[in-house]
Amino acid sequence: MPLNNLMNRWTYWLTGEQHNLRSFSILRILYGMGILLLLVPSIRERSFLWGKASFWVDPEASRRGFLSFDILMPKDAPVLFEFAFFGLILLTVLFTIGWYTRVVLPLMLILLIGLQANNPYVLNGGDTLMRITLVFMLFANLSAHYSLDARRKKRMSERGRKTIRIVPRHVSNSAHNVGLILSCFQIIVVYLVSGVWKLTGTEWLDGTALFYALRIDAFMLYPMLNELLWQSTLLLYIATFIALWVQTLFPLAILWRPTRIIALITLMGMHFGIAVLMGLWPFSLAMIALDMLFIRDSTWVSINNWLDKRSSVRKLKDLADQAQQKNRLPDNRRLSA
Repeated sequence: MPLNNLMNRWTYWLTGEQHNLRSFSILRILYGMGILLLLVPSIRERSFLWGKASFWVDPEASRRGFLSFDILMPKDAPVLFEFAFFGLILLTVLFTIGWYTRVVLPLMLILLIGLQANNPYVLNGGDTLMRITLVFMLFANLSAHYSLDARRKKRMSERGRKTIRIVPRHVSNSAHNVGLILSCFQIIVVYLVSGVWKLTGTEWLDGTALFYALRIDAFMLYPMLNELLWQSTLLLYIATFIALWVQTLFPLAILWRPTRIIALITLMGMHFGIAVLMGLWPFSLAMIALDMLFIRDSTWVSINNWLDKRSSVRKLKDLADQAQQKNRLPDNRRLSA
């Protein structure tokens, strides 16, 4: 029966193998870079932002709407706070390079939540999205590629040593794919809700929303670029409607590969523009990283093969040019003689 075949295909997809491993690995690196770009430049101001000197945010911090771990990132114990803060930086570095990711991620997430709870004023939508999706990714395999874990596993395989499997393969596959589904669902909800809310405002429907957004002084990273874009009314008008409808129709666009490719390229370009023109890079980085979860491993392999082919052709061309130059050297010597 068609229903039984559909259930069998779904069960096999869920338990047969882990999907989108390369996308998850790239997401791990982007998330790690985003957290480090927040923490490392703020080392000198860490006490004012999150530590003992951040008492000025306590009234607002007490109204936070999520579970926190204050005991691990306390404001009234400076020594413990220092250990926790620099421990978070160390764990983030290990998470980025993929060293024992399964162990590092829960520890990093706990300290990150504790730090974010100390000062909600420095948070934005990207931090909230990152915190939510990192919980889903506790079940996912984030270090299958581009990591020290993958390198260690490869060396063990070359030496004939087998990895110790505690959890059955079908269970780990299911957990990973459930994490993928939840993360993708989260990004779909973000785009759909954002699109619906835009439809309720007049600025998005009359094509002027981006013009007003780019005129907010607090979010002008490069005012010269904003001034330049203001000169093109048609460009802002078209970009406003593209942003509106690509987000609103994103749940439908991902169902067909051609429209999915167009939607992902458009949205990644939009978030890159938000990062450059409005300075909201943590949010943009998180959104771009999550958008990549809709790219299959086969696509990444095709892109990698294409890049390798281009590199090989370039090397062959360089070798041919060098051989031609060597062949010309004797002729030049004869003429000089």
